[in-house]
Amino acid sequence: MEMQQNKIRNNIHIIDSNEEKNAIDIYFTLAKMKIARIGQFFNNIKRSGVDVSDILMLLVLMPFYQLKSIPVLAKSDLRKNSGIDCGNSVFYDMKNNSQINWRSLLYLVALRFRNLSGELTAEIVNNVKAFIFDDSPIPKSGIKTELVSRIHDHVSGDFIFGYKILVMGYWDGLSFYPLDFSLHCEKGGQIDKIKKRVKTANTSLSSQRQIVKKLKKILEKTQSELKLIRKENKNKQTKTAQKNIGTATNKVKRIKKRLKIADAKYTELENKAIELRTELKETKKRQPHYGLTQKQKQEQFTKYRDATSPGAQRVEEAGIKKTANMLVMLKRSLSRGFRADYVLTDSWFFNTELVKLISKLYKRYKISLITMARMGTTKYKLLSNQNHYNAIELLTKFERQAKQARSHKARYIKIPVAYNEIRVNLFFIKIGQTPNWKLLVTTDLSINFQKLMDVYKIRWAIELFFRESKQYLNLGKSKSTCFDTQIADATISLLQYTILSFHQRLTNYSSFDGVFASALEDALQYGIAAELQKMFLLIVEIFSDFAGVDSMEMMGSVLRDKNASNKIKFLNPVFYENIVKSKAA
Repeated sequence: MEMQQNKIRNNIHIIDSNEEKNAIDIYFTLAKMKIARIGQFFNNIKRSGVDVSDILMLLVLMPFYQLKSIPVLAKSDLRKNSGIDCGNSVFYDMKNNSQINWRSLLYLVALRFRNLSGELTAEIVNNVKAFIFDDSPIPKSGIKTELVSRIHDHVSGDFIFGYKILVMGYWDGLSFYPLDFSLHCEKGGQIDKIKKRVKTANTSLSSQRQIVKKLKKILEKTQSELKLIRKENKNKQTKTAQKNIGTATNKVKRIKKRLKIADAKYTELENKAIELRTELKETKKRQPHYGLTQKQKQEQFTKYRDATSPGAQRVEEAGIKKTANMLVMLKRSLSRGFRADYVLTDSWFFNTELVKLISKLYKRYKISLITMARMGTTKYKLLSNQNHYNAIELLTKFERQAKQARSHKARYIKIPVAYNEIRVNLFFIKIGQTPNWKLLVTTDLSINFQKLMDVYKIRWAIELFFRESKQYLNLGKSKSTCFDTQIADATISLLQYTILSFHQRLTNYSSFDGVFASALEDALQYGIAAELQKMFLLIVEIFSDFAGVDSMEMMGSVLRDKNASNKIKFLNPVFYENIVKSKAA
């Protein structure tokens, strides 16, 4: 333990050269991140006279003390030793408060991470930095939870009730930490798709009705003309008269034939429209919007929120498309001072609006896009001949020109194209023995295949973030029916991840498993040390009374004695430091 602490101290000498102050545990990390001070910005919102910053500290520490719920936290030694006198309701009230701006809190912690990590590891300033976007399903067991909908889990392929969480993370060249997030409900596209087909069918039916109506008028007119011609030529036996009657008769026959065909088409379109209306009615029952019946929607939890409150804005945000909200997040992070070389996404987020925004931002921020894209129907303009092709057509056209990349055991094809008049490069990639080609699109026109692959690998950091946050930090495990609490609990999980990511930066752990185990051990050790300190001080006080000496002088003598202090330090380093601090106080 002593060797580990010395190793850790050597890694953080830039922060503080005084080793006596560097007890590397989760509390030290919290102190360096200034979580309590950041929380003080929200202390104007009180609950039962308790500061938000105090409640926040306890909530952040919960997983490090293996506290699974608020009732357990309220009864724990962690809460008692903190000196905060409160019950369960104080914690619940704070989480339910729609006036707390959880997004700002997360950004403040992220800014603190950025500033501290810059001091710690200045040598990585030239490494690649990236904004990473991804979403993940957040299952919920109860459909009465506010804004819960039926969502698609692209991993399992199933439809489940819950939210989709969209996370924007930041890779600074060494560490990943979250900057922003939003929870989304999914309306579902089945009803809208059929409505679109019904609308198209109704439009076609209406057009055909007008054709039939027009043909009927023409038929009436031609029949009247035929009747008049027959009347005029009734007693005439000339060839001209017979020709006029025959011409008029044939015209009527032609109009009748056209009308018969138009009537048949109208009947066909009418039957199709009826079928689609029936299908729409059945779909509304089988796959309603948000996967909920009207009765189920009415049974969902709702609450009044001030329209200008952060909570109300979050509720409104839940109904926005993730692809649209991603663009808002990107602009927000840039306005708050974060800078990156690339935006990394998977194929779900690739669209015209994203490419246009990145191209616009490049002029000011020199930021580029690398994204996976589907091998679908999207058209790209090939620069060599100005013709438009989809991904499959381009691959077929250029597959024989594929190059080998031994470094990645891959084959690749680089094709310069325009996507909606914006210059991009396409990279078709096939790795190893896999039969399928993948498509990467980038706005960085100077990037080569080697760097492209190295940069895009960074995106895996957000996949690890989701796995670790769900496994260790209870991301998505909130059981509250209130959407404000869902936002609060998700924010706290993301704050905990940021703190642990910084802790990992200090301790040089190679995996999150190791840093979490270390932080948990440190927190438990700190709690044990607090209890030992109480016992030690009590024993010293009792012994001093029997011996007739001053208890403070007795404790000072023990600490000044090298052999005695070394034995205490060997017993528990954190306990020893707590005793030293209490003596100094």
